[in-house]
Amino acid sequence: MRPFRLIVPLALALACTAAAAGTTVKLGPSPVLGGGEYSTGGGVTVAVELRNWSGKTGLCGVWAESERLTAYVRHKGDRVLQKGSIALGNEVLTYNLNFLRQVAPSQSYAGAPAGCVRLSRDWRAGDADRQLEVRIPRQDLQLDSNGTRGGGLRVTFRDTGHANPALTSGSLLPKKWTSFGSWSGKIE
Repeated sequence: MRPFRLIVPLALALACTAAAAGTTVKLGPSPVLGGGEYSTGGGVTVAVELRNWSGKTGLCGVWAESERLTAYVRHKGDRVLQKGSIALGNEVLTYNLNFLRQVAPSQSYAGAPAGCVRLSRDWRAGDADRQLEVRIPRQDLQLDSNGTRGGGLRVTFRDTGHANPALTSGSLLPKKWTSFGSWSGKIE
């Protein structure tokens, strides 16, 4: 019974912090876009912005994935984001972008409900004028059946410079044929 008394307050505190940051925050009119594309087509877009959060640096943002993707990359977006980072000038603010909230691909992500993280870094004069940069490294997502790089299918993710890669298509098949599977997450 005693361990339960210790766990409940901690769990409630964490839930309240996450809910306050994730459910009421919307992106402003000009989030910074980044991302990349899969070698099989389609891609991931990240939209982020910097915030002064009571004297600390905050990051808020969303991510979207193309609606029609090949089976090789379907539901790999979270894996791709895990290796990403966000920099402010030459300073990396955070690694692992899985705090971002997933939304449907859109021409604009302004006003989208965002996931946020408050950093331990103090807000500094001039931060609002410095440019954020989304960095997601090139990565191999699928190799041939025995895990080697020789002769089999190789699917990579890389930054292609496309402004909004989630709007590109990775499959010629209709969306209803490429969106089946076991994932049951909610996209807003």
